[in-house]
Amino acid sequence: MMQLRTARIAIALLFAAFPLAAGISFDNADLNSNDEMLFTVRQNLPGTVSYQSLFYTKLANGAPVETPRVVTCYPERMELLSGGRVLRIRNRYGTAQYVPAKKTLEYVQRTDTIPQNSMRLFPCSTSPDGTWNCFVQKTGFAEGALVIENAATGKTATLDMHAPFSYDAVPVKWSPDGSLVLYSKNGMVYFCSPDAVMRGVESSESYREIGQGTIASVCWAGSDVFYIDGDIIYKINVKELYATGLYADVIGKGALQGRLPELFDAQRDMFSVNKTGTSLLLIKSGKVFSYYVLKHNSSEYVSVVFSRPYVNAHGSLLDAVVLWSTGGEPFVWMRIIPYAGGKTQAAVYRITNTFTPVLTVEDSCRPILCADGTHAAFFSGSTVYVYNVSAWKCIGELNGETMVSAVWSGNNTLYVGGSKSVRKWDIASGAVETLFLSSADSCAWSGTTAVVSSGGKAFLLDKTLTVWAEASSAANGASHQNGRYRVFLGTTPNPRFENALYVRTLAGKAVTKPVFPESVKKEAARKKVALAFDAYNSADGLPAILATLDAYNIRGTFFLNGEFIKRYPNETKQIAASGNACASLFFSTLDLTGTAFIVDESFIRRGLARNEDEFYHCTGKELSLLWHAPYYRATDVTRSFGEKAGYAYVDAVNGGKGETAVETAATHVESATRIIEAHLASLAKNGGGVVPVTVGFAQSARTDYVHQNLDLLVSAILDSGFDIVDAEAISN
Repeated sequence: MMQLRTARIAIALLFAAFPLAAGISFDNADLNSNDEMLFTVRQNLPGTVSYQSLFYTKLANGAPVETPRVVTCYPERMELLSGGRVLRIRNRYGTAQYVPAKKTLEYVQRTDTIPQNSMRLFPCSTSPDGTWNCFVQKTGFAEGALVIENAATGKTATLDMHAPFSYDAVPVKWSPDGSLVLYSKNGMVYFCSPDAVMRGVESSESYREIGQGTIASVCWAGSDVFYIDGDIIYKINVKELYATGLYADVIGKGALQGRLPELFDAQRDMFSVNKTGTSLLLIKSGKVFSYYVLKHNSSEYVSVVFSRPYVNAHGSLLDAVVLWSTGGEPFVWMRIIPYAGGKTQAAVYRITNTFTPVLTVEDSCRPILCADGTHAAFFSGSTVYVYNVSAWKCIGELNGETMVSAVWSGNNTLYVGGSKSVRKWDIASGAVETLFLSSADSCAWSGTTAVVSSGGKAFLLDKTLTVWAEASSAANGASHQNGRYRVFLGTTPNPRFENALYVRTLAGKAVTKPVFPESVKKEAARKKVALAFDAYNSADGLPAILATLDAYNIRGTFFLNGEFIKRYPNETKQIAASGNACASLFFSTLDLTGTAFIVDESFIRRGLARNEDEFYHCTGKELSLLWHAPYYRATDVTRSFGEKAGYAYVDAVNGGKGETAVETAATHVESATRIIEAHLASLAKNGGGVVPVTVGFAQSARTDYVHQNLDLLVSAILDSGFDIVDAEAISN
């Protein structure tokens, strides 16, 4: 039986050892009579979204006159600025602005080379009127400066020099008219007027304090701010904010709205209040949903309409968003990862005295709400849908390509950023206008006019390459030479590039040069890092881990303990179906270096074999022949026993001293960011290795976990020049 299992594993590892070709590749080169060249660049690097962009350059003396510039603009993120007059598009190459009135697309900032790392973009929170931007400018992998920016002038001011960084959201909340913004700093919640801050006339921060907590402790409901302090709910009218901040010690924090039956955890809980301020929906620890009726000017307990955890026999809950109907009725948009594997599913539930299913959508993003919250846009496959939030009836569909990003202009116009183009969609009339292309399938010159096509659409570009006009068809044929130069694709010693684009001089002194010098620079292969997800006895962090790995298109190695398999059979099947590698974390959580049991060869063999059988009976699949001891505590003798059983032992950076190791010791509990910093330092010193990440939450004094910051860890590893592989590639 063991021989058969080993054969199965060997076949699986054979395929895993040969990933699909990845890198940066050039194509579609075309040269006109003016020595101008068009070409495309595709990036297919670990941790990046793969798309093909159009580039332009002018040749002189056998080389580009200046760094080739990107022309198409892939909408990795979009924001609508200046009252809807400017559409800003951001991607790894830079920032562009599309002005609808002029039909021009122009980069206002761009890179001077081809990015070779993940280059994931930071989120930006734009005020409802498009006047202000708020974002965290990274100064470290997990923190940065919380900056407010005037969208028109670019002038900035800093609200917090040490704000936590996240790729998910900016820790601010705007008032409905954009005149005020709430933010948190050093465990306190504040407000400010962006205009006053920018003019240098805003009052001292100590006079703009709302109270203790995080940005999760506050929310806007119409023109009121609701704030939870412990278990007490307060309401502060926008006109009273400055008075409350100034005289809080005398007049209190606002009007009492009732008392919750339990304490609000600002680190893990969230809440939302309807516009009329009559109802509150609380999501506790990401899975317990409670619907309350507020009590105005009262410290009594709020009335409970509904309270229960969300459970689903078919999948685990990834995240949830609260939506309110115009009548103040709560709905919850949830994203669920199926236990059987496959794409993430979205589900909408009406909350009354129970969960009532309203809508199910496969492979969807979070909903994107219009200005007044009455319409929600989302995608499924190659279709974008718009639904009325109150009735949950579809009021519009847009087909043709996968949605990448979207932003509302008012309540009836949606700018849809797709994988092929960016379109403007009038929901009421159904009119759709393609503004420009976000990627390029092909390109060619028609005389001195550039023609680019993507997804069956073709556009002409003026001489400035900023004005886009639809064409009836794509240009035919490409020219690789013009008598002075010939352009061609050739090989390269650089492992980050699949090929290189060269220019050969045909007139005068013969010379051949690469269009991008870095594309032929000889470099060593990138070093490798593996992520070891240690599943001991909690699965709470699993949905976010799987979603992050999927978002970056990378694989991790899950080390499963027998206790985890026993407690969480559905989650074990989910891991096995996810395409990630599965290895052994022994059958029990016993410290194998302790003296409670005799840890001899028989004990190790039986513990590993029992874990194999439990995993096989649960999933019908085999564990790989990798293992490590619980908490990474093993002697050389213990390792040799595992080797005799056919297993290779996996060591982690810093001796595996991460969350679990610290938590079991009677010492200071290190923060997740400090643990990640130590891991990154060890990777830099050793040129790679295995990074341990504990799955779930431990019963300890810890308040944050590495898995909660997994996107920061992954991005930091990739941007430090490492490739992320499974642990088998490291152990060989």
